[in-house]
Amino acid sequence: MTLLKSCGKRNVLSRKYLWTVFMAVLCIALVLTVSLFFLYTSIQVAKATEYTVAQLEQACASTDILYNSMRAVVNQAIADSDTASFLLSGKTNRLQEAAVGIKLRSWRTANPYMRYVTLYNDLSGRFVSSASAGMGTALDVENLYALLEGRPYACFLRMIGSNYNTQPTKSTMVYSFVFPVKLKPDGSTDLVIIDVNDDYFYQAFLPIRTSAVEQRIVMQDSTGSMVAEMTAQNGQANFTSVFSEDPGELLSAPQDGRSSGSFSIWENGSVRFVSYSTARQAGWTIYNVLPYSTIFTGLGTIAALTLSLTLVTLLFGYFLSRSLSSSLYRPIRQLYENFVDSGSKEEKSSELELLRNAFTEMYSKADRLEQGLIASYNESRNMYVRYIVFGNKEKVMSSQQVYEYLGISLTSPYYAVILMECVPVDSRAEENLFICYYALENITLELTASAPGREFLRLSETRFLLLLGLQEQALGPSIREGLDTIVSTMQKEFQFGTTICIGNVVDSWENVNIAYEQAKIAINAQSAVQYGKVFYYSEASDPISSEQYYTGMNQRLGEFLRNGDMEACAAEFDIALTATQNVSFQSAKIYFRHVLMSILDGFSFFFEKDGGTFTQFAEGLNEIDQCQNVESLRKVFNSFLNDLYRSMQLKRKGSNQDAALDAKSYIDRNFADPDLSLRFLAERAGLSPAYLGKIFTAVTSCSFNDYLNRVRVETAAELLRDTSLPVSSISEKVGVTNANYFYTLFKKHYGITPSAYRKSVRGSGA
Repeated sequence: MTLLKSCGKRNVLSRKYLWTVFMAVLCIALVLTVSLFFLYTSIQVAKATEYTVAQLEQACASTDILYNSMRAVVNQAIADSDTASFLLSGKTNRLQEAAVGIKLRSWRTANPYMRYVTLYNDLSGRFVSSASAGMGTALDVENLYALLEGRPYACFLRMIGSNYNTQPTKSTMVYSFVFPVKLKPDGSTDLVIIDVNDDYFYQAFLPIRTSAVEQRIVMQDSTGSMVAEMTAQNGQANFTSVFSEDPGELLSAPQDGRSSGSFSIWENGSVRFVSYSTARQAGWTIYNVLPYSTIFTGLGTIAALTLSLTLVTLLFGYFLSRSLSSSLYRPIRQLYENFVDSGSKEEKSSELELLRNAFTEMYSKADRLEQGLIASYNESRNMYVRYIVFGNKEKVMSSQQVYEYLGISLTSPYYAVILMECVPVDSRAEENLFICYYALENITLELTASAPGREFLRLSETRFLLLLGLQEQALGPSIREGLDTIVSTMQKEFQFGTTICIGNVVDSWENVNIAYEQAKIAINAQSAVQYGKVFYYSEASDPISSEQYYTGMNQRLGEFLRNGDMEACAAEFDIALTATQNVSFQSAKIYFRHVLMSILDGFSFFFEKDGGTFTQFAEGLNEIDQCQNVESLRKVFNSFLNDLYRSMQLKRKGSNQDAALDAKSYIDRNFADPDLSLRFLAERAGLSPAYLGKIFTAVTSCSFNDYLNRVRVETAAELLRDTSLPVSSISEKVGVTNANYFYTLFKKHYGITPSAYRKSVRGSGA
């Protein structure tokens, strides 16, 4: 009877504790649910601003690359003898126009986004394009000049014919870039018109498209005038260009000095969220207009689902607690009855021993099962993290639910790639490799805990990777200090020398691969110099910008191809990859495509009698668009250059390379002749001046005038240094009869006047 009363009291006490804990848990769950809901709302607005602005900045980078390409074509038109002669002439010359048309077609072939290139001569009223020639009245020239008034260039969306805009039926949409050119002495303005397929901007804005909502992209130039407008309806995969004589509603970014940001507008009876960014070189401002409801889509569902799951969890927890309490209390009551109220000490000891052994065996099995599950879980995580790092985009896209289940984030605003090389400094450290590497992982994850997402991956015996998901486009000071602590701790506590390379911070998991490749190249090149230190990948080479490829990388590659140094060509890819700062993988593909276009154009004279081979090489550049990661891009890049070199070797005998080398030798011997000219050397070789100039530049990497001036100025520097002749006499001796012009050439080459140069070299010699 006493036992039953005792059990009854314990049951009442158990229920009181159960309800007290349940109510406390319920209150805490509700407070956390509401707090998290409002926190998520505020964070969602901030993240939407950061995310959409980052997407627009990538589109602006593509716009600047296109603008630089168009500007390069204009520079080619000015520098090329055929096109420049057409623009300078005031007469109609059909043969000349035919030659210009062939030249323009070769330029258009080298650029897949370019549809037509057109030159308009204001004096003769004639135009020549890559498709046809005729009078300028067919171009609506007055409208073009009106658009250019007060602008360095103009761009607008228009409809043209299937072959050119002079045809009656105009059904093809293009973006037309119009550049003014002033070559004539009277200062009159000619035009260079470049038509770009609208597919270029479809591809540039495809990552921005949010297919589940109505969306609008507005492009305005530096004067605030409309360039083009693109719209997409709910469910539409890509944008559609809006072609209308009415420019539509213009937008105006806040005048706060920032090049990007966001604001709100009232449009069509609702509030719209507008993010914007400015393409610095092109001068365009690109606006992304979305319904404000897009940012808050799903909040109601999330709130209801969260609350429902909370209630269901609490209800399930309540019944589970009661069931477990009853099940657990039953053996305790049985033990109490058996060993407190009856039985001897020996029986008690025997039963307790059996009970202890049973529990010990059960815990041992559960522990082994848990360890096996943890090992399998970690292996799965590592495999899916490798897909991201190595750029296996298809497997990542097909496994989105798996990533969500494993807790690997694919939606962080930014990602940072950090490579670690950890090697033992003596034989004692080698005996405990597993313990040291295990310690490295735990220390790293602990010291980078401020990052929202962290993935630690072992790449090889001594190399490790840390992938961080970040909220800002930079490593916080706590993470940077943590990396320094890792180096010192591994050296001091475990005798391991650790070198850490901090890779680029990218704005999408799709660009983690390019950051990894850059960091890998940097740590391979700098591991000896930076041993035991923390350094940034950009320290491996000087940074370059996307517009420098016309004057930098393509010139070096051209020289390597002339010398047959294919290993240097392959190395140049890695140098350019690590030196290119803050670009997405898509921008990197466009960058390297333009480099190869420039190389192909520079060696086009080898294919002057074989247009089919030239076209085949130009079309082969489309393979770059299919590349999924940096490794495949590197393979296409090197394969293109190797094929180009072999083709050049086969065609070298049939080219006029010897004529260019003979002209170079003649300049070296006769530079003092003031009448020496390209026309004279061309007549001597039996070639046209324009053609000799082209192959001379391709063979020597230098134009005829630049090479002649360089030989004359360098010889003059020797005479200034070794003789006391007057500057005017030295000018005549090197073939420059105009002293003022000689001063200009010398200062351009050496940065100082001839007299100052003589004083500096003699002063240093004294």
